[in-house]
Amino acid sequence: MGARSSSASWHAGWMKGLVRLLRRIAVTVVGTVILAVGVVLLGAHGPGLLVIVLALIVFAVEYEWARRHLAAVRARARSAADKAAASRVATASAILFGIGAIGLGGVLIFTDALPLSGLGVGASVAFAGLTVLATTAYSVRELRRARKAGQTGPAQTGAAEDLDEP
Repeated sequence: MGARSSSASWHAGWMKGLVRLLRRIAVTVVGTVILAVGVVLLGAHGPGLLVIVLALIVFAVEYEWARRHLAAVRARARSAADKAAASRVATASAILFGIGAIGLGGVLIFTDALPLSGLGVGASVAFAGLTVLATTAYSVRELRRARKAGQTGPAQTGAAEDLDEP
């Protein structure tokens, strides 16, 4: 019986190690994909950093280095999102980029005439467009909430007041 008990505990330990390894691989792959989307979206001034924060949150499930850097990156992302939401030009550009990406994704899904056409690429481009629109909407909403609560800083006040002017 002692040999079976030892064998069972060895098997349980081996399975636990395998599950940990598979979890670490899954977290790494998902986090890397989200991080890549965030880097691509950095041109949208704000949404890219928010997506990078999401990637760090995913990495933080498994990696200590991600937990250490998360607070600093969250603060930078919040600042960049506030600046982008306070600027009509940046907000309009992000919205147009998001709509354009969704349209391009649709074209890539339903046509074979363009390079890299296909369901996977088209869906990825469309998802990136949806991400831009969602994070831009969130940033604008949070800026307006902060203005109502009187939490807008002096550097943001002038640009934030432009949001309500016709």
